[in-house]
Amino acid sequence: MTVREGKLRAVTRPRKYNPEQRRRELCDAALELLANDGARGLSHPKVDRHAGMPTGTTSAYYRTRKALLIGAARRMSDLDEADLSRMIELTDNDDQRFSGTLGLATMVVLSGQSPWIIRTKARHELVALAGRDPDLARTINNVAERFEALQRALITQWQPADSDPDSALIDDQVFAVSRFITGVMYDFVRGGENTRDVEHLDSTIQAILQGVRDCYQRKKPQ
Repeated sequence: MTVREGKLRAVTRPRKYNPEQRRRELCDAALELLANDGARGLSHPKVDRHAGMPTGTTSAYYRTRKALLIGAARRMSDLDEADLSRMIELTDNDDQRFSGTLGLATMVVLSGQSPWIIRTKARHELVALAGRDPDLARTINNVAERFEALQRALITQWQPADSDPDSALIDDQVFAVSRFITGVMYDFVRGGENTRDVEHLDSTIQAILQGVRDCYQRKKPQ
């Protein structure tokens, strides 16, 4: 084979794609469409175009709309896990902006800003759709459970050094903090501007943790 023939073959040989990377890119495109256009704006051809991929690519990886929605929800969960896992790593870091309750407050505020607002809005759309689809609901519930498990790991690390909290206390704190965060994120979805201050959110999260701890101590048998 001549050098010229080798070059021609290199040019005409089909490009190989990493299937997992392609799925991530398709799901990222789906999340952006959900955020920008709502559930009605999501379709396989639109994902193809938004991801800059050949027609039919999305259908090849996700044969049905439900499969695409479930894939997008799982991708969202992976991104959430990456963010919170990084927070767990930074809990003992010297850079206090991204550790402890201040770090969580920072993440929440960022969820209302570009580009993270895309995930926040897409989450809202997926939760709404899950109310009408049991299969998607199971996936969304799994996403929520993973998210709360990571929050639990953080909150467990934030307990006072001289305390020995039991699981019931931490369960209550996780419940209260996660519901507060969900409410703030919904505020971002509807365009609210009054909860974007990191210091305010940080002090509120600390107050929730302390208030739940105080209530638990009062109820605890002596």
